[in-house]
Amino acid sequence: MKFVLSETVFTYPKVLLDAWKEGKKDWIPDSLLVPQDVYNQPHYHFGEYYALTKYLELGWEGTAFYALGDWEPNNDKYEHGRAMVAKYMHPIRLAMFKSLRQGLTSGEPDLFLYKEDGSVMFVEVKKETDRVSKSQLICMEQIKSILACDVAVVYLSEENKVYTPKSYELNVVSVPQTWIERN
Repeated sequence: MKFVLSETVFTYPKVLLDAWKEGKKDWIPDSLLVPQDVYNQPHYHFGEYYALTKYLELGWEGTAFYALGDWEPNNDKYEHGRAMVAKYMHPIRLAMFKSLRQGLTSGEPDLFLYKEDGSVMFVEVKKETDRVSKSQLICMEQIKSILACDVAVVYLSEENKVYTPKSYELNVVSVPQTWIERN
């Protein structure tokens, strides 16, 4: 089955990005888990945290530090994200996904979002000249197919710049719930 994924566009003020690069990250809501090394990296993670704040406004919770696979098992900054993945993912579906992605770390979306009602979404964040890679599209297809979760691509556009959202076609093969229940 073909699934069309259209980018969501969030605009940001350039002054906020400039402040981020200067180490000013006090606009990040206290409810978001921010590992210390994010504060020490002035040129990384702006997009993820800006998108997370926008999704918080829409009622989502989430993290930029999670892992669907078993990579980085001893890295403490993934601990909370792993716990949330385990809480919201069907264990058999997650095991199937891990088995399929064994040894692969590239392509996992930037954000893992969730709501207390059980809703889950994985989001790839892009800005400026970043583009969605083939491995990212494949991973989103696998998430949609195996984990049965929503996926999204967010493009961050600087205010006052015109950006036309892109669309992506995913090949989605649903794994029936009855098959999951039998195994």
